[in-house]
Amino acid sequence: MEEAFSVQHSAFSFQLQLKNNKNGMKIIKYSDILKNKNIDYIKRVLEKENILIYPTDTLYGIGGNFFSLSVLKKIDKIKGRTDNPYSVVISDISMLNDLVEEIPDIFYDIYKNLLPGKFTFLFNASKSLSKSLLKNNEKIGIRIPGVPNILKLIKILNFPLISTSVNRSGEKPLNNPEKIMEEFPILQTAPFDSLLIDYGIIPESKGSTIIDISESQIKCIRKGDDYERFISWMSKL
Repeated sequence: MEEAFSVQHSAFSFQLQLKNNKNGMKIIKYSDILKNKNIDYIKRVLEKENILIYPTDTLYGIGGNFFSLSVLKKIDKIKGRTDNPYSVVISDISMLNDLVEEIPDIFYDIYKNLLPGKFTFLFNASKSLSKSLLKNNEKIGIRIPGVPNILKLIKILNFPLISTSVNRSGEKPLNNPEKIMEEFPILQTAPFDSLLIDYGIIPESKGSTIIDISESQIKCIRKGDDYERFISWMSKL
């Protein structure tokens, strides 16, 4: 949980740079995001269909309101990616009903034993969702990362966030707020006025382990962080 989510903090000089950034990107420390004034600000940013950069338990994510096609198109432009759909971060299992066609029985055990955690689970997407949000895919990837304040924030917002790594398509994901600022100056300009939740430098990661539970046979799509943990748990069933 919070203790397991260890990071190496940025240098003081960079923190000072962030605090004084006046080029369109607001920065809020992770430890401060649940303060009332910051929650109100985050809500305003997302209501205007702007971009949120936030930490997960694997990588920094770039996202915004999942139900906004405008946000989706902005992220496509930033990443240079138009083909595959993005994952979705939710606060807890109660948010699944509006996103998936059904919740397989095994997911209740997964939720109890492995989540929050470094996994993305593929479900059959709800037929009520716009195909544009899913990029005409039949499945949806769901994350519940082990980052307590982010989960609390999503609970307060009452809508899921798009979740994809902060990088241009095909390039290495960025885990350092300073590098994100340097590599993506577009995030500091209109109409990409963005908000960055700063948790310092996140340790290197292979990304989340992706598991497809949309069919009766469970399949591992990508061996990422904590893959061995998932296999160990499955072997005990």
